[in-house]
Amino acid sequence: MKRTSLVLVLSGLILLMGCGGGGNSGSSNPPSNPSSPAATLTSLQLTPASQALAPGAGQQFTATGHYSDGTSKDLTSSAQWSSSDSNVASVSGTGMATAVAFGVVTVTAQSGSLQATATVNVSSAGTNLTAISISPAGASIPIHTTQQFTATGSYSDGSSRDLTGLVSWGSSSTAAATIDVNGLLTGVAAGSTTISATLGSVTKSTTITVTVPTIASISVTPVGLTLGIGINQQYTATASYSDGSTQDLVSGVTWSSSSTSVATINSSGLANTLAAGTTTITATVGSLSDTSTLTIVPAHLTSIEVSPSTPSIALGTTQQFTAVGNFDDGSTQLLTSVTWAASLVSISTIDAAGLATAVGTGTTTISATSGSVTGTATLTVSTATLVSLAVTPANSTMAIGTSKQFTATGTFSDTSTQDLTASVLWSSSQATVATINNLGLATSVALGSATITATLGTVSGSTGLTVANVHLVSITISPANPRIAKGTSIKFTATGNFSDGSTSTKLSGLSWKTSKPSIVQIKGAGVAHGKKAGSVTITATASGVKGTTTLTVGSGKLVSLTIAPASPSVALGSTQQFAATGSFNDGTTQDITLTTHWSSSSSSVATIANAPSVAGVATTHGVGSTVIGANSGGITHSTTMTVH
Repeated sequence: MKRTSLVLVLSGLILLMGCGGGGNSGSSNPPSNPSSPAATLTSLQLTPASQALAPGAGQQFTATGHYSDGTSKDLTSSAQWSSSDSNVASVSGTGMATAVAFGVVTVTAQSGSLQATATVNVSSAGTNLTAISISPAGASIPIHTTQQFTATGSYSDGSSRDLTGLVSWGSSSTAAATIDVNGLLTGVAAGSTTISATLGSVTKSTTITVTVPTIASISVTPVGLTLGIGINQQYTATASYSDGSTQDLVSGVTWSSSSTSVATINSSGLANTLAAGTTTITATVGSLSDTSTLTIVPAHLTSIEVSPSTPSIALGTTQQFTAVGNFDDGSTQLLTSVTWAASLVSISTIDAAGLATAVGTGTTTISATSGSVTGTATLTVSTATLVSLAVTPANSTMAIGTSKQFTATGTFSDTSTQDLTASVLWSSSQATVATINNLGLATSVALGSATITATLGTVSGSTGLTVANVHLVSITISPANPRIAKGTSIKFTATGNFSDGSTSTKLSGLSWKTSKPSIVQIKGAGVAHGKKAGSVTITATASGVKGTTTLTVGSGKLVSLTIAPASPSVALGSTQQFAATGSFNDGTTQDITLTTHWSSSSSSVATIANAPSVAGVATTHGVGSTVIGANSGGITHSTTMTVH
């Protein structure tokens, strides 16, 4: 009877459920499809990313989860919160951080296996911040370009500090422009927006305008590269406008590769080399387009060396890593587009540029990956505490309108030392005399003296800086009146000549311009690229002073190249600089070392570099002979180097 009653009850329930299902057909929440996979949490974001607080002050952090189906959710209340040092700043279970004592801590939010971190700097500076200034003010940028903003705090004692990475940035109209946590603004559509920078109760704003100017031409860089297989190369499309100005485009560009079996390129201009051959990289904006030839040699990426290999740093400091690829043709190359990762993010995080930040003590593995090849380094975060900071150069002098790089070196309780230039907070006692950014680069403003100070937690170091009574008189550009071939590049240097007879190549606010962007395009670092035959005027400007030179681009085609020195003999343990000189069919010659792919037939004897700063430098590894090869767009030459 019990069994019969149970059957009757279950039957009744099934009937009721069937009726209920039919009566709910108008519900706005349809039943889920059991065949559809559930969305998974793919990343966690913590905002604000960094914050400066005075002791006793608080900051509410927000944890946002991003899922595989493109949705996001506020996970603040469900995340597990922690502080790297609760004696400096504590954090509640709901993400509210409270500053306790001077120092720098990392606040961590964890959901499942994913973590996100933010930095809290507790210092006395937060108690006397009186104003924030934003630079540039009232800027105007073309659509699809970027503009870096900086925030400088002024304090009641007359000092100033770069707060770019500590303020909370905002845009009143994200439809016109967006701005990230580091103050980098991106123009989205024509219009105006108000950019704000906020720290505590102090806020400053400025209005920027996004325009749609007429683009006269576009230019693709780099040009005429020769690369190995298995690496990435970032291309840039630069717009030249009708007013003669130029800007790099970060969106609105259509990229393509003529031979996707040789190299592919994504929507952001990042090319991936796949096989030996030649392909044409094309960038298109509306009816305008430009191309660059990419030659791939049969050299495969075999391993990656991450350096430094076994660094040890203190909690709360940073370490910059670099990755160098080794190829099976004996060449090496600095890899700028690898994927960085840390095995234990509770000990260290690492950004896309290879900058690691120590957030907990212990050991973690730092990896750099390109395609299927990975290289690693071991990073140890010690419990050593900072004892002192030394700022160099000490008691230096600079002229108005120049810049000077300062370095902060920390000494720790275990007697070790570390470069903390990128970790400390920099300040100037007199912002009207000189300002200093968050990387220690000071810019002189007016005559007088200032004290430059570096602070990390409760430890600080300082030095004097004098801005002398000299001014910029003229600018000399070198090389003067050079000639290059179409499709090649040249690096210009601007030297400032001052009223006291001194010179400097570090000119504040230096800008470069070409009179005809369709013929020559020039980057902010002074690297000019010849796009087609003709002559242009290259201008370098700083502090209202201009210097000019003429650059001639020939129409010659590379027909041969030579390597110097020929057949050198070098000692084991030394290096040898090689240079490549190209000969063109118009009778001209030119140094093409930087745009040539170098190789070594025996990597056990010597390897040779292709990085821009060390191109053609051979490093010896063993006794014997190796053939050094140079390849520029399929034109080759070789010589033998003997190591004794």
